Amino acid sequence: MLLDSYQRPKQLISMTPLIDVVFILLLFFMLSSTFNRTKQIEVSTSSGGQPSQISESVKLLITEPGFVRINDNVISVNSDEFTKQLKEYAASGDKLFLAARSHISVQEIIHLLDSAKHYGITNLSLSESVQP
Repeated sequence: MLLDSYQRPKQLISMTPLIDVVFILLLFFMLSSTFNRTKQIEVSTSSGGQPSQISESVKLLITEPGFVRINDNVISVNSDEFTKQLKEYAASGDKLFLAARSHISVQEIIHLLDSAKHYGITNLSLSESVQP
């Protein structure tokens, strides 16, 4: 006795769920990764021992965003005079102490540290004191 067996039509695998999963994974990895490198600023700590012999120390105080007090003179950070003074301090090797008022943002301090490094100042310390 011959029975006709019912053959089911062959089902095709749908590609839509696979594409959806790949797209979601792509979005996840793009949004969770960072494409820019973070900048690092080297800050040296003082070590115990004999104090170094430095010709002079200069105090920089960030009083307002964009303005710095250098030895009782208030100067704009974007001015040519400020650039000139940073170059002079870099050439002379003077020790620079940087402090900021409490309302100054960290970004202002980082900007000033970047400027100092750009002009070749290597002898720079962060200070808690806000006395000019």
